[in-house]
Amino acid sequence: MPYADNPAPIYVAYAEDHKMVRETVIDFMEKLGGIKFILQAENGRELIAKIENSPIKPDVCLIDIVMPIMNGFETVTGIKKMWDNIKVLVLSGYFSEEYFIKMILSEADGYLTKKSNPVDIHKAIIDVHETGIYNTELFSRQFVNEVRNKRKLPPELTAKELQLLKLSIEDKTYEEIAAIMNLTAKSVEGHRIRLFQKLGVKTRAGLAMYAVKYGYVTIDHA
Repeated sequence: MPYADNPAPIYVAYAEDHKMVRETVIDFMEKLGGIKFILQAENGRELIAKIENSPIKPDVCLIDIVMPIMNGFETVTGIKKMWDNIKVLVLSGYFSEEYFIKMILSEADGYLTKKSNPVDIHKAIIDVHETGIYNTELFSRQFVNEVRNKRKLPPELTAKELQLLKLSIEDKTYEEIAAIMNLTAKSVEGHRIRLFQKLGVKTRAGLAMYAVKYGYVTIDHA
């Protein structure tokens, strides 16, 4: 069994709102050895509360991004603010440079996709615990340093672009959006085109997905 020569397991906490995903990951990781999940939660707020109340703190937190109540970005920031010695590894279905950048700015220590091989996730937990970062080609020490030194930042949105982005998730026509923004329909169209180009999307649905994914708007979970 890997890491069987190390009698002290790495203690892990896991926030993931899908119970089946959470249980599957935990089962795989613990079977591979060297890791023990001591806390699990359905959202970031619940996880932080459990860490506060736990006599044993996790060495590593495994965090999803899209969760109700408190998303992954807020969760990573909250954990690092309260316990800067806890390493945070993101395990998400979303895999893009914009996400990497925002997570690096939130002080995450590594990033994997949920499509990763379980052995790779296991290795990432070990690596981030032992070296302080899960160093990959897309989440390298150099890239992390560039972002944290402000040499590489996410696209900056103007006030009008941000307002349009937030309104794009609502069921309104562009004429209605124009009225809310106190602009002509033609001006809204111009803002929309520039926003599409800046964010790399092609449809209004794409704008809405971007707004949700990056935390500009939230969706209530019943």
